Amino acid sequence: MNCPVSTTTRGYYTAKELAGLPGMPGAERGVKKAAERNGWEGQRRLGTKALEYAFAVLPAETQQALIAQSVGETPAIAEPAGSALQEAPETTETRRLTDAQRQVMSARVAFVREIERMSQLVSQQQAIDTLVGMARGNDLTPYLAERVVIANDRKTDTRTLSERTLKRWFAAFKQQGERGLAPKRRRADMRVPSWAGDFLKRYQRPQKPSVEAAYQLLVEQTEPPHPSIHQVRRWLAKLSPEARERGRMGPRELKALQPFKRRTTEGLWPNDVWIADGHTFDAEVINPLTGQAFRPEVTMIIDWATRRIVGFAINLAESTLATLDALRDAVSRVGMFALFYVDNGSGFANESVYEVVDRLGGTITHSLPYNSQARGVIERPHQSILVKMARSMDSYIGADMDPEAATRAHKLSRKAIKEGLKPAMMPTFQEFFDLLNQALDRYNYRSHSALPKIRDLETGKRRPQSPMEAWKSAEAEGFEALTAPGEVVASLMRPQEIRKTHRGEVRFASSLYFLRELNDWHGEEIKVAWDYRDVSRVGVYTLEGEWIGEALLDGNATPAMPASMVQRAADKREAGQLNRLVKKAKTITGQNVEISTVEPAPRQPYDDRRLEAGRAKARELASPQEKTFEIPRDPTQRYRLWQQLDARQHAGEVLAEREKAWWESYPKTTGFRAIQRVMDAEGRQSPGTRRAM
Repeated sequence: MNCPVSTTTRGYYTAKELAGLPGMPGAERGVKKAAERNGWEGQRRLGTKALEYAFAVLPAETQQALIAQSVGETPAIAEPAGSALQEAPETTETRRLTDAQRQVMSARVAFVREIERMSQLVSQQQAIDTLVGMARGNDLTPYLAERVVIANDRKTDTRTLSERTLKRWFAAFKQQGERGLAPKRRRADMRVPSWAGDFLKRYQRPQKPSVEAAYQLLVEQTEPPHPSIHQVRRWLAKLSPEARERGRMGPRELKALQPFKRRTTEGLWPNDVWIADGHTFDAEVINPLTGQAFRPEVTMIIDWATRRIVGFAINLAESTLATLDALRDAVSRVGMFALFYVDNGSGFANESVYEVVDRLGGTITHSLPYNSQARGVIERPHQSILVKMARSMDSYIGADMDPEAATRAHKLSRKAIKEGLKPAMMPTFQEFFDLLNQALDRYNYRSHSALPKIRDLETGKRRPQSPMEAWKSAEAEGFEALTAPGEVVASLMRPQEIRKTHRGEVRFASSLYFLRELNDWHGEEIKVAWDYRDVSRVGVYTLEGEWIGEALLDGNATPAMPASMVQRAADKREAGQLNRLVKKAKTITGQNVEISTVEPAPRQPYDDRRLEAGRAKARELASPQEKTFEIPRDPTQRYRLWQQLDARQHAGEVLAEREKAWWESYPKTTGFRAIQRVMDAEGRQSPGTRRAM
């Protein structure tokens, strides 16, 4: 690459360049005559016929003018290999500089480089003197004048260059390179004061005392001298948040201040890893068994790869049963899992859950204690689904609920329950179950920020996939879920309650269920396994767990009387009423009265207009029917249909009335413009570079 060459570093000047300078004639011809008269050394400039004269033979005042004229030029300086003045690459120490230090260092390097360039023709001392004189006379270029203020590194801008300062910078650069020109900054004193241990003993406590309270205890309980409260605050500010809060926060809370590992789902397929966790709902619901208010425990299972909620359970009694019920629901919906990742709670770490997981052929693993961050995939949906849903209910009793409003709602709901009424602000269990299903569906079909992005065909914009879209994408790539054996799923434990039988019936949740085999257990207690997803039947077990059968809701209910008998009774009742009506009419009129039914008037024959309309309709039905014009729901197919109609219109073909109306209105929609941009962009892409949406 060709770099500009300075006239100073070249060392030779033509008569035209010297004309008018101090000590030189004002015309080019006069310079040539002076050169002949004084016998100046000259040579031909390459590529021209012009003579140029050496810098050394010129008068002193001319040399000084040329040096001053060249200050601020930026030529390419070719330095010998291994020179100590070469700029070294950025080192670790240089990278540790602040922006302010690096800015001052760069400004000082500019003057060192200027001295190096000028020293190729004059001495270093003369180059320094020239820069100092020009700085005092405000003759420096704007670039160097600005660097004077920055290089001095002072709060005031009245300082200028001095010979001693430039020599110090030049020597520091020669010894240490650029790093030697960086100004030093005062570092924080990280020494631990003698009183620090005594203060931390009183400050780092689970009660989290304030700095003032801990300082007051330090003053009262230790011998002087004591630091000031300001010294204590300044020293605390030097500590890292983790070191400062240790002791004030337990291991679990302290994890929020520590580094963590972000886990990715690369290589995971659906059903590879399921994560489960329970959450106590923050709103009250009516218990379907007791009719009292309670807060249900919701257990959800999420698929890590797609973030889809694959199963859930609502706990009314024991958390282990909720875990098994959620597993049964998930396996029934989406198939078998490979790894079941849970915490160490009693609802997951027990023999019943281990046995069911083994029967299903999966593996269970537990996270470390006090490590809820490892299960953030399921912790986050608790906030976005359950907490959000609870806040929308009038029976919300979360920690941030207004105490006065919570107390008033509590009194009103308890009063209504005591009087046998349903509280207006508290949902029934069925209402809560329906709302939960709707919330889970919205989550599964809503875009999730942790999933890959796709282009929306409706808007044409890129957005993250929804969990269901991620699941369908995996199926399109070849994923196929393993179906769980039906007998294993059917035998999984469901929530159970002990009830007493009576003549083949068992009463549960204010309903009657019948099973003929229960007649052998008349008056005895049995176990009723129920599922709130299907209230039409319940499973029946002995107290020892032996299967009896399924009892059906109102399974022994039959009509009170046969339909034929009821009809005969109705006809007899009608005839009796008519007889009584005849007797009453004879009493009133004194004559026999006959009651007869009146047939409806016959329909009028069709007139000519109706007859012709009927014939026209018959001809229409007999004629070949045109294909019904339907607008596709898929955006891509809808756009392609419009293209076909547009081609037919431009070809001169007459469109049907509905076709033409839609052909004219569809381009005015935002969806048309979005899909048109997407389709046109895809049409311009080559097949080799096109990506799947």
